[in-house]
Amino acid sequence: MRGYGIALSLVAAALVLTLLLQHLFLHPFLFFFFAAVMAGAWFGGTAPGLFAVLLSTLAVDYFFVPPYYSFSVNGTEEAYFAGFVFCSLIASWVSSSKKQTEVALKEARNQLQGLVVERTAELQKSNAELQENERGLQLLAEVPQQIWMDPSNGSTEEPAVASLQQVLAQVVEFATSLVKCDSCFVYVLENDELILRASRDPHPEIVDRLKLKLGQGITGWVGEHRVPVSLEENASDDPRFRLFNEVPEERFEAFLSVPLLSRGQLVGVINLQNRARYRYSEREIRVLSTIGFLTGAEIEMARLESENSKLSRKLESRKIVERAKGVMQRELRISEEEAYLTLQRESRKRGKSMKEIAEAILLNEEIKSNKVKPGTS
Repeated sequence: MRGYGIALSLVAAALVLTLLLQHLFLHPFLFFFFAAVMAGAWFGGTAPGLFAVLLSTLAVDYFFVPPYYSFSVNGTEEAYFAGFVFCSLIASWVSSSKKQTEVALKEARNQLQGLVVERTAELQKSNAELQENERGLQLLAEVPQQIWMDPSNGSTEEPAVASLQQVLAQVVEFATSLVKCDSCFVYVLENDELILRASRDPHPEIVDRLKLKLGQGITGWVGEHRVPVSLEENASDDPRFRLFNEVPEERFEAFLSVPLLSRGQLVGVINLQNRARYRYSEREIRVLSTIGFLTGAEIEMARLESENSKLSRKLESRKIVERAKGVMQRELRISEEEAYLTLQRESRKRGKSMKEIAEAILLNEEIKSNKVKPGTS
């Protein structure tokens, strides 16, 4: 309606101006009507432009073409009137077409600008992701070097096997530096149980205490099936979720768990958790899985080395206890069983290990054997 109103107003203005100026010209001065038709088509569109042509035709026929004040046309004025109508139609069509073209070009320009802005944002995002991926690859490339670095001299010329706690600490450090999280747990598979051995969490007292069976909870499920699990929100609503009193898992909304593997065998599981809703990207899942793949063998070797060290210390303690038992049997003239029970009793009584009691006995025996006899020089 606005377009038709504009067309009507323009034709009315053209009529008034033409009536005021017609006495200055020998023939009717109709250029104002052409201007009204073109302006009506420009501002209103094709239909309002044709409406302006119709109104202009009626006004010109009634006021300016003999016989005046009648809608009939003399034979001598038919060609003139027909030319006016034809030119009005052409003017309306040209004006509306140009307007439509201009509107289309403006829309195309706006769309192009929008696409440029969108594409620029995508390129910036892609560039940021590439930089982040490059940083992640650099850090991942340093994982074996950092884990196998000899802490005594800070060089890798003669690498020494790191302890299990050192390896796990490096795993936690790299995982938390590459993937956003509020806590990190590393479980190690020992005797068919997943035991929490390292964490970045405000509750360090649960380390070495929490034990899960394969298939128990989300962590146990990941260990059993050896595939990652990513939960964006409501982790506690997952049917695999199990509540453990030692771990405040219910406080965390998002959860990411991946297996640690060595030669296809399960070594452990690493968990990342976020208190707020968080969607782990495909890149973050791949990065954490890569960490698990790169460090799985190191964790297994460190665990075996730790077990070997424990066995060596246990064997050494047994040898010391056996030697102390022999000394007691000889000095006190008692049986092997009585010597063992005496060591055990003294260990409980003094709050020391049997190895410490045995070492004291052997030290005393060594002092006695080295003591210089009276009269010797």
